[in-house]
Amino acid sequence: MTTVAEPGADVMVATREDLKHAIENALRRAGCTFDELAEQARTGCYSSTRARLAWMAIGDLYGVQL
Repeated sequence: MTTVAEPGADVMVATREDLKHAIENALRRAGCTFDELAEQARTGCYSSTRARLAWMAIGDLYGVQL
C-alpha cells in the first residue's frame, strides 16, 4: 500500500496487489466464488453473514480487471 502525505492527514492508496489479496481473502472466508457471490447479491439471498459482508467489502470490484 502507498501512503500519500496530505496536509494534516495521511491517505493510504490500495495497490492492485492489495485489491487482489482483499478479494481472495473475502471469497475464501465467504466460501464461494465471485460469480456465486454476485448471484447471491442479485437475489438478496446470501449463504451466510460472511458472504453478505464480503459483498459489501468487495462487490464494487466485481468484473473489474485487476
